[in-house]
Amino acid sequence: MNARKFHKKSIMVEKTPHILVIDDDWMNREVIEAHLQIEKYAVTTTSSGSEGLKMAFATPPDLVILDAMLPDISGFEVCQRLKNHAATRIVPVMMVTALESDEDKQKGLESGADDFLTKPFSFILLLTRVRTLIRLKRLQENLRDSYALLERLLNRPIDAEIIQKTLNNDQP
Repeated sequence: MNARKFHKKSIMVEKTPHILVIDDDWMNREVIEAHLQIEKYAVTTTSSGSEGLKMAFATPPDLVILDAMLPDISGFEVCQRLKNHAATRIVPVMMVTALESDEDKQKGLESGADDFLTKPFSFILLLTRVRTLIRLKRLQENLRDSYALLERLLNRPIDAEIIQKTLNNDQP
């Protein structure tokens, strides 16, 4: 079910956030998927980094939950490719992995991950971080849309009479 936000002059329908889970362990995928679906997220899963990239590029999700250790392409490489692709550049990536050293965390964040969670983890913590990353993505999308609108408005020809009236109103 989609959440709806009502504004004075228009109705804006906010879509259900879509999360892509990429993890080679079937049990991890199913448990994460079940917890996310309880929270009303749309979830797609895959066990392969290359398949995850294809899915993300075809239909960019609102968030990617990504294991670092995948059989075909490392999660670090998947993350770099997502962050370097125009369609998925702003999609937040949360690495959820058994790797726990500071070097692994640094590698994950340097590859472009927005968050790093070590397995085993608390689902309350996972869900809190998911909500935060999706909220930040929505804010970034709103900012991008506002910037595009402002750019369109500023690039429109302005009537000379409007310019003159504006200049006259600004003078004491």
